Amino acid sequence: MPASRQNISRIALLFLILFLTASCGSLKTYKRTDSQAQDTNTTVPDATSVPIDTSLDQDIRTRHLEEKITRLENRIALLEKKSCSQTKPSPPPKQAYPGSPAKPNRPAPPAQTGDLDPVKLYKKGRVLLLERNISMAQTLFSDFVKKFPDHKLADNALYWLGECSYTTGDYEKAAKIFKKLVQTYPKGQKVPDALLKTGYSYMSIDDVSQANQYFKQVITRYPFSSAADKAQQKLSQPQ
Repeated sequence: MPASRQNISRIALLFLILFLTASCGSLKTYKRTDSQAQDTNTTVPDATSVPIDTSLDQDIRTRHLEEKITRLENRIALLEKKSCSQTKPSPPPKQAYPGSPAKPNRPAPPAQTGDLDPVKLYKKGRVLLLERNISMAQTLFSDFVKKFPDHKLADNALYWLGECSYTTGDYEKAAKIFKKLVQTYPKGQKVPDALLKTGYSYMSIDDVSQANQYFKQVITRYPFSSAADKAQQKLSQPQ
């Protein structure tokens, strides 16, 4: 073969090899690009890249909060209603019209003794006497003596009736009541004290002679009583 043909054949073969090489490279590039595209399309998206719709959770929380607020408001309203019903304010006192005359203070009504039994009547009189309400006590003891003369407390009631007169300075009346006690209830427990107070009453009106007679009676008839000791002290004093 001539040399020129051999060179042409070599050059053609070289071009063929270059063409085939370039074609293979293009094919590989196309396959690699297509494979990457498929990988990109089939890649699972990251969980952090996917947006989370939180609107539903927010609505649920808001609804629960509104329900709690409604229940609390209902409970507060119920408690306020109960509090108002239990503590009702008292009505203001009535005021007199301008220019109306003031009402005078009326005295307390007299003691009612009709519905009292003897013991209660007696005790009430003693309380009034201790409170220095002499006039009321005098009324009760006088009623007792009139209504219950045979009661076991009758001599005591008569004695305290005499004390009411003695306390107010009516010594003559007091002496009369004490002497009545001795005559009406000679065995009563208050007889020694009644005799002593009779002597005190006469001493208060400067009737020393009469006073000494009753002091001596106390000592003679009831020598061991406390009234006898007091009578002896009076007799021992200079007169």
